[in-house]
Amino acid sequence: MSTENESLFEGIQIMTPAELNAAVQTSTGTENPEDKTENDDFTIEPVISQTNAEEPIDKTIDTTANKTTDSSENSSDLKYKALMKELVNAGVLTVEQVEELEEMPGTFDSIKALMEKTVDGKLKDKEENWKKSMTGAKKRFLEIEDAFDDTDAAIQMAQRLEYLNSLSDETIKADVNLQKQLYYNDLISKGFSNEDAMEAIADAEAINKLEEKSLKSLPNLKEATNSIVEKSRLAKEEKTKQQIADEEAKFKSLIDNIDSRDSFIDGLQLNKVSKDKIKSNIMNVVHKDSQGREYNSLMYKQLRNPVEFEMLINYYDSIGMFNLDKEGKFKPDISKIKNVAKTQAVNELDKVIATEDQRGVGRNTSVEMSEKGKGIINLLEKAGFNK
Repeated sequence: MSTENESLFEGIQIMTPAELNAAVQTSTGTENPEDKTENDDFTIEPVISQTNAEEPIDKTIDTTANKTTDSSENSSDLKYKALMKELVNAGVLTVEQVEELEEMPGTFDSIKALMEKTVDGKLKDKEENWKKSMTGAKKRFLEIEDAFDDTDAAIQMAQRLEYLNSLSDETIKADVNLQKQLYYNDLISKGFSNEDAMEAIADAEAINKLEEKSLKSLPNLKEATNSIVEKSRLAKEEKTKQQIADEEAKFKSLIDNIDSRDSFIDGLQLNKVSKDKIKSNIMNVVHKDSQGREYNSLMYKQLRNPVEFEMLINYYDSIGMFNLDKEGKFKPDISKIKNVAKTQAVNELDKVIATEDQRGVGRNTSVEMSEKGKGIINLLEKAGFNK
């Protein structure tokens, strides 16, 4: 080997396997950085088995992923909470307590819930302020209108309450006719006849008790009028509950009748699939209008085109689709529809025969056509077209 080649390996010592293993163990232990020389450009990394390496590597990845996810969630939470605080400070959102905002999760749904609560509150406040700005019987009417089905009755009660509330003791003492009116109305509300009430007024006036009686009559009349309003409210609530119960009973009866019905048209049996389809058509909502009213498929079609819907219903009635039997049950007559189907079938048959005639020139096809005709006729009879 030349001198030049020998110089390339100068200073390099060949290590035995035992020496190499000792060097590896030394490199994995504690090492003083100051002991490393400037010429140590190469380091020997320990060889770790794949089995031992997998676990710490996976743990490192999972930990990093969790930290990233948690950091992202915390960042999102902080952003939403910061936005909520800004909206509260700006008066766009309101919360009853600061703790409520702090306890809520920092999400878009939290902001949405606060917005809905604030909007509802502002609408109610606006409605109350609007009512307060009104005076007289109009305001009173708005307070009691939901207690009456009849608007005129609500107006009358509102006017009476407003009139009674406007009376003062001084006003009553200064007007004898008003005293008579109040005392008379009080007696009538207690069940006195007209004659007995007039006699009682005369007696009170004769002994100078009319003013005293009329002053006592005012709170009685207010109480009686308010009692009328409350009784009307309770009656209306009971009526509404009964209507809801009746509607629920009708709906249950409708569903039960569908389940128990074998057929609507003779020969066309209803199976579970067809029954479920009918019930689905009744129950499923396909449209909701601006006032929140819900419509199923048939109702929506009537809403979309009421004129043609009415015409179509009357057309079906005219051809027998809504016929009733003696018991008042619907018994659809589809004979006219059958006739239309027969006509179409005969026309198709004519076309087939004409085509076969053209193809059968020079052939004895009479037997074939006879058999085909019988087959088609039998088919029509089985379909019910001979009825």
